[in-house]
Amino acid sequence: MSASGAQPPRGSSTPAGAAAPPSGAHPAAGAQAPASAQPREAKAVRCPQCGAPIALRALGQSVMAACAYCHSQIDVSQPEIRLIQAYHEREERLHLALGTRGTLGGQIFEVIGAMQRCDVASDYRWEEYLLFNPFVGFRWLVYDAGHWNLGRTVKDTSKITVLSDLFYEGHRYRKFNQGRAVVTWVVGEFYWRVKVGDRAETTDYVAPPLMLSREKSDDEITWTLLQYLEPDEVRSAFQIVSSPPRTSVSPNQTNPASAAWRSVRPVMWAALAASLLIQIGSAFATRGVQYSVGTYDFPRKPGEETQVYGPFSLPAHRSVNELTATAPLSNNWVELNGSLVETTTGQSFEFANAFEYYYGVDGDGAWSEGSTQGTSLLSAVPAGTYKLIVDGATGAGRNQPTSVALALRHDVLSWQNFWLALTLILSYPAYLLFRRLAFERERWSESDLGSHR
Repeated sequence: MSASGAQPPRGSSTPAGAAAPPSGAHPAAGAQAPASAQPREAKAVRCPQCGAPIALRALGQSVMAACAYCHSQIDVSQPEIRLIQAYHEREERLHLALGTRGTLGGQIFEVIGAMQRCDVASDYRWEEYLLFNPFVGFRWLVYDAGHWNLGRTVKDTSKITVLSDLFYEGHRYRKFNQGRAVVTWVVGEFYWRVKVGDRAETTDYVAPPLMLSREKSDDEITWTLLQYLEPDEVRSAFQIVSSPPRTSVSPNQTNPASAAWRSVRPVMWAALAASLLIQIGSAFATRGVQYSVGTYDFPRKPGEETQVYGPFSLPAHRSVNELTATAPLSNNWVELNGSLVETTTGQSFEFANAFEYYYGVDGDGAWSEGSTQGTSLLSAVPAGTYKLIVDGATGAGRNQPTSVALALRHDVLSWQNFWLALTLILSYPAYLLFRRLAFERERWSESDLGSHR
């Protein structure tokens, strides 16, 4: 959409003697707004067109009102209530009825006006509700496809800096949409004269959950700062029984994955730092003692498959031990199975080590796959004296290797647990990042820019 949450142009259209747009202003100099300030009771006047009663809730600050019965526009800025324009259209169903009161940000507001606007190019429509509190002034509550935004007029626009992006009050806003908005219906009272057909050029800049909306009419430019409200908050504030669900991502809707990511990120960094420190500490603590075991000779007759090596003294407690096997493979494979057995207790640590190496030439040229070396890890091995028992097998044929060189390294640094820890630590943050990016892609797919910068 090109103008979601935009505020209608106003300011210079206020007639002489009428109240200026008082968003954020106080009714008297030095007045303090009590936390539970109640809107004043409405004053009833008669519509000059149909005679129906019109409740004026911001008397003295409103400039015009639209009759809810005949939709005529009434001038209420002077003591003599007079008809501005008479017209008829079908009754619109409001998501918030006029006169409804609700509490937002600790202040009680009353709905005094409502209008529908649409984008001229796409005919996309949204609703804007004018809220009033005599001590706080006017606010805008904008409804758009199940989303709600609370807005106020930016009075000091000198603080808005426009470069490639827009900067305001420490936030960086990115341009999201631009277009032309037109008023399609209006009801209630307003502090400037608004009518069906009023148009304005609109530009929206977002820094979720905030949005700055710029509007340019024939004779003025206005800025509105809006903040995204969760639908449940608005439903609770105004006692809305039911409202349509959200059907898309709002330009300034809070990314739920971003909030989760911000809470998880410190824990993730702490866990990564702890894992790295543990790994570094383990690297300094390990001994890396090398033992030359010998060679495993493939048997030439049955019964010679099992071969025993050692004994080896392994002094480190609960150590990681690496057994490396190397063979001159040529289009063949090797499989070793065995165990490291403590000579006193008989405690055994099983291992399997299989590797293969093949090569050749085809239509695409020379190729190879596999390796002539394989490695096995034996973890949590208590200190003691051990023997290595190995059974081996290989492929038959003229390329059959005759032996495999074996080497044993005691108390080595294991990376397996480190990489496993990293996987577990990063899995949920990675999921959140994926969701975050998917949410932003959906958000920016609705933008005139077409992508998330």
